[in-house]
Amino acid sequence: MGGVYLSSPNRSKNTTIDENKTFIYAASAVQGWRRSMEDTHIFVCDLVPNVSLFGIFDGHGGADVAIFVQRHFTEELLRNNNFKDQNFEDALQETFLKMDELMFAEEGQLELQQIKNTTEEGAYQTGCTANVALFFKNTLYVANVGDSRSVLCRNNTNCDLSNDHKPVILKEKQRIESAGGFVDEGRINGNLNLSRALGDRQYKQNSSLNKTEQLVIAFPDIEKIELTQKDKFLLMGCDGIFDQLSHLELLQFINNKLGNQPVTPQLLGRVAEDLLDHLIAPGISSGVGCDNMTIIIIYLK
Repeated sequence: MGGVYLSSPNRSKNTTIDENKTFIYAASAVQGWRRSMEDTHIFVCDLVPNVSLFGIFDGHGGADVAIFVQRHFTEELLRNNNFKDQNFEDALQETFLKMDELMFAEEGQLELQQIKNTTEEGAYQTGCTANVALFFKNTLYVANVGDSRSVLCRNNTNCDLSNDHKPVILKEKQRIESAGGFVDEGRINGNLNLSRALGDRQYKQNSSLNKTEQLVIAFPDIEKIELTQKDKFLLMGCDGIFDQLSHLELLQFINNKLGNQPVTPQLLGRVAEDLLDHLIAPGISSGVGCDNMTIIIIYLK
């Protein structure tokens, strides 16, 4: 079969499970119907005392930027002075912007070309979303650019912790137009359907504008929330996870699979894989359920 889809989906899962004193997590990813896998993710329990980090990066136009961010995000966050001072909102914002700074530098361009296994000019014409959750004691920070999402299960209903960045949103559209662009059928200059992303260098090259005024920006929105006994788990996913079921339906699926049995890393891993299997489309006719899919479930002890 030609185009972007395989003749049958690749259902093999890349699943990781672990736990610490605070939570159990399962991260699982599947290529699905797509010809290549463009998602990456990170998971670091106890990055430093009382801090854990999770992230999902959904590539578009290729996997190279998502792989670059997966390689460098954690180390750059650890280097950040605001991170060391526990100013986590500033640290996350600066680290998101730092990803662009690194990949747009000459050394970063070479690394992207190596990832892509090509020397052709224009290897940077790709990008990725970024949805990152940082846990510090009982506080959760979610930083987001693009349309990957984080949803907290609170009181057995959904507490949404990120909003998609789409060109049609008034604030985003105004910035795009101020930067000399236009929005056509929900896409910047008729092309990209995200208004914030990492990478996508071709949309960030107006030298008269700063980093937060470009057609596409890497500056994240951040939600900060205090966790309580009413919070059960955090679901993180790329956009393909949210195409078919509502946030509440996704949480109900996970809760039904967990049932009343003791939650173990092995159980959570099976639940994550079951959800991916449930979401993969039986065919490609609708286009829904045909994307790469990555989820992380972080169960709070």
